[in-house]
Amino acid sequence: MKDFGIHAGLSRRRFLQAGAGAMALGFVAPGIVRAQDGTLIRISDTTALHEMSIYALPETMAQGYSVEFLNLGASGTSMLAALLNSMCDSISSANSYLVTALSQGASITPICGLAGRGQAIVATEASGIKTLEDLRGKKLTTKPMTSAHVMMQVALKAVGIDPLKDVEIIDFGQPAGFTLMLEGGQADAGQVWEPFASIAASKPGLFKLELDRFFDVTWKTHSSLYVPQTLVDEKPDTVRALVAANVAAIDVIKNDRSKFSAIATNRVGQPPEILDDAMNNCDPRPEMDATVFYKMAEEMASLGMVDKDYAPELEGKINYTFLSEVTGRTPEQLGFVSYADYKDGKRASFEG
Repeated sequence: MKDFGIHAGLSRRRFLQAGAGAMALGFVAPGIVRAQDGTLIRISDTTALHEMSIYALPETMAQGYSVEFLNLGASGTSMLAALLNSMCDSISSANSYLVTALSQGASITPICGLAGRGQAIVATEASGIKTLEDLRGKKLTTKPMTSAHVMMQVALKAVGIDPLKDVEIIDFGQPAGFTLMLEGGQADAGQVWEPFASIAASKPGLFKLELDRFFDVTWKTHSSLYVPQTLVDEKPDTVRALVAANVAAIDVIKNDRSKFSAIATNRVGQPPEILDDAMNNCDPRPEMDATVFYKMAEEMASLGMVDKDYAPELEGKINYTFLSEVTGRTPEQLGFVSYADYKDGKRASFEG
């Protein structure tokens, strides 16, 4: 297996320097400053299709609040660095980034779920792959330090494939490189998030592999909206307004396909047939499955992405308070499971 150079973990200083370096290259819009009155909420995102609900926030946010977006490309690490450097107030990102932040000594908290599904393993017909089991012995591509990397490892293990011994995993670089590697024969299959999975699957000889089964052996929820713990402590009303707006925005795009399509077209810019295929693989939802966070932490530790298993420390880091108030549902109905119960085999009870 190719060495990604991540097995020793990232020091907090290196992590922040890496993120700051990316932002210095011009990814962050100039002139954005911290709002003094708390009415401006700056959100950083990577325009992942399954997280499109945040773009409905301007029309669902309570009066007196406004939203400004920062696009940091495809790097969740850069988004997290921006949040830790007070360059934004919230980020939308995969559940793996709670583990990444905790490993760097940073205090952030997920406050509302954003998305389900939104990922896929794409394979080449020429490789002869027909099932997940057929990935054994193949060259696979993904992006290290991402949830796609973690989910692919989980899927491999679920069908008895050792990701460290039975496959070769290579880095596709930028998301556009995913399709190029598959088409060029450098990889037999790989995992990426939407819409890049659907972009790849639209090419001759490429297809999404056992999509429903993939989510059965991994998980169906994916991303959350994060804020620094200091914002929870100092401006709870702002956090509550953000959660309420996000829940309403999820309802908007979940129940209005044309709205979802319009937002996706504006933000992603792909042909309608690709966006339709990608949206079919997205399930916007506000729940936060605690067991996904625990599993993420365990897998990230096993892969050397972080220096230890942070799962036992995550239980108190997932904030269901505002989401419970807004939805009228209990934390358990929203996906809370204690770490002890998780280790005993309990899973989240919400309909998934």
